[in-house]
Amino acid sequence: MKKAGLVGLVLTGIIMTGCTSNQNELPKQNGNQGSTSSTTAVSKSESSASTEESSQTKATTQDSTASSAATTSGTTNVSVSADEAIKAFQKTYPDASVTSLDLDTSFGTYYYEVKGVDDSTEYEVKIHGETGELTKEREEKLDADERNGVERDNEALSLDGIMSIDEAAAIALKAVGKGEAMEWSLERELSTTYWEVKIVNGRSETSVKLDAKTGDILETELDD
Repeated sequence: MKKAGLVGLVLTGIIMTGCTSNQNELPKQNGNQGSTSSTTAVSKSESSASTEESSQTKATTQDSTASSAATTSGTTNVSVSADEAIKAFQKTYPDASVTSLDLDTSFGTYYYEVKGVDDSTEYEVKIHGETGELTKEREEKLDADERNGVERDNEALSLDGIMSIDEAAAIALKAVGKGEAMEWSLERELSTTYWEVKIVNGRSETSVKLDAKTGDILETELDD
């Protein structure tokens, strides 16, 4: 009987120890599951943030590329600015006032054509858009009714603060919507000095006139 009692006590102790062990392990399993869930949530959040940043970076890069293309379109072979072309003319004819400036291409090479007058003579020069080389094209005496400052007062451009050819092209392209800036003219109408930019899109050509100082669109005309 004593043996049977001892055996019963031993078995009871083993069973209770096993139950205690199982109860101690359960919280650990639950704790591990919570940690895994938290880690997964953080990973998804970081992945989402990384994807959003990548999309924003891509959009910014595309906008920058588009802006750059619009600004430089049609002027890739022009390293001489309009301001530099004007100064070259003024250095050659220091007493003359500039009355017009044109920039267009001849067989793939861009040239500035700059005209000006003094009190007795009209001048015209061509300036290579890449090298800046100046060639005198024409000197012609003014008519009697154009001399002594009359033609100068009527035609001289106001050159202070005018925008560059790239700035004028960007505004004209935005007004038209799409295409490529191919030709520029700087002229005067009444008291306003304006840029006229020709935008070519396939077979379509659109001329955009804009105030050379403010950038305000003055006229848009689709050429036939």
